[in-house]
Amino acid sequence: MKSYTLILTLMAAALMGGCRSKEYVMREPEVVPPGSFIRNWTADTGFDSKDIKGFYFVNDMLFVYGPKNDIAAFDTAGGLKFRMRIGKPGDLVGVPMVQAERVIFPTSAAIEIVSREGIRRKTINLPQPLRSPPVAVDEMVYAGIDSEQGGRIGAISLDRPYGSPYIWTRIARGVVRTQPALFENVLYFANENGEVISITNDPTLLWPRNDEMPDSVFKTDGRIVAAIRVDESGVYVPSTDSKLYCLDPITGKIRWEYFAGTPLKQSPVPTADTVYIYVDGKGLVALDKKQPGRYPEARWSNPEALRLLADDAKLAYVLTESNHVAALDKKTGAQQFATERDDFAAAVAHINPKDSTLFVITSDGKLVSMRAVTRAGVVGSLVQVEAPRASIAAR
Repeated sequence: MKSYTLILTLMAAALMGGCRSKEYVMREPEVVPPGSFIRNWTADTGFDSKDIKGFYFVNDMLFVYGPKNDIAAFDTAGGLKFRMRIGKPGDLVGVPMVQAERVIFPTSAAIEIVSREGIRRKTINLPQPLRSPPVAVDEMVYAGIDSEQGGRIGAISLDRPYGSPYIWTRIARGVVRTQPALFENVLYFANENGEVISITNDPTLLWPRNDEMPDSVFKTDGRIVAAIRVDESGVYVPSTDSKLYCLDPITGKIRWEYFAGTPLKQSPVPTADTVYIYVDGKGLVALDKKQPGRYPEARWSNPEALRLLADDAKLAYVLTESNHVAALDKKTGAQQFATERDDFAAAVAHINPKDSTLFVITSDGKLVSMRAVTRAGVVGSLVQVEAPRASIAAR
């Protein structure tokens, strides 16, 4: 018995010694200069960055997708809400939809509903596979669906107790592969033929017929491979015909169109006063949201910027090609300052006019919440790579 206790003691000491050699020291809070980024909090995703399959910010929750459909969900204060596996092996799990009391995970052939604490509530098996990422409002989910007659758009009930979960489906004039958009009880979707259609929840066509749209459908001259976006200022349509269109949400008429000069393959990101879109060969491009003319010029483009993370009245925060987070002048696109560390493996857009908090994942699998410092007198911990405890002791 004594020898067994001694072995356990030695093992514990060895483990503790090993842990100490790998411990990292969090830097102490300090007064940081303007033009810096400070850390709000850090959380461990539980995954190596190379194994992360998806990173999403939806409503007020962050989701990190790991291998084998293992998912970690966090709140915006860094608290772990749950870890769980969604779907069956081999299932493709789409972007989650978050509601007041539940999280909705779409898979290729089903919809799984869990509580915000990760308790499984319901699985809805679908008669036809989903073709597009869905959107949800109240008890309804809308998505492109598989069909023998070609592409269709469908409304799926989350609460129907029996029978088919589809409330309705209608022909979409082509396969719908990109996420539809919902705005003020109107559904907007694009098909792979380069058309955009607007319907009410009846479903009936919303846009009136006119000379440009004799069948109430807006047509581009290329395929649409990235999701459209909608807000009160317009329907933003990226097309492989090299144009970003802004359409009137009520009539479908063109308000303005931006010539990118190359096929557009990423979704635009509208904020309070700007529309951002990544253009191959140009980088991130910023456009004034309310254009005075039909054919606007870009306000600026920044070739080093890969994607928008957030913006405020004066700055746009971006992830760069060199894996830094940088603050750009919102008027000119010139870089104002950037993080010292360059190991950000993933980032999400957090569009909130009152809160420009940034969320990123580092190469060692840490989820980091950070914010920019633009005035003097702020106390915080700089966003830097933490030094190992052993290396600090050796100084």
